[in-house]
Amino acid sequence: MAVEQTSTISWYLRMFSYLLMICGLFGLAVDGVVIYGALADGAAAATGLPLSALVLGVAAAVANGITIAAGVLGRAASRNPGRAAALRSLALAGVVASVFGLGLCYATGGQLPTSLIFNLLLMAICVVIAGNLGKSVQ
Repeated sequence: MAVEQTSTISWYLRMFSYLLMICGLFGLAVDGVVIYGALADGAAAATGLPLSALVLGVAAAVANGITIAAGVLGRAASRNPGRAAALRSLALAGVVASVFGLGLCYATGGQLPTSLIFNLLLMAICVVIAGNLGKSVQ
């Protein structure tokens, strides 16, 4: 029974890892546009908008980089369940990066970006899946 449960969790982790990689790559592309817009628009410097946009772009780029790394490690952990602990640690780092980015966006006067909230949700789901895989291996 434990082998069947582990294979099911591994399958879900593999599919979720592909989702993480796709969302992370798309997020990095969008973050590049946000950072470019914050640095290229010199006229809006007086309003303080570029600072919040720059903070949003950098914080989201870091969080999306961790999301891509979690997707790659999740794919590896789906084949080797012994890597579940490393995946869980990386996913927890993604949760911390997303919360930190949300705090920075709030502190600079920007609105709470949906992309970081979505990334926080993805990383929380990854923590749960990695934890379940780790428990099923033991």
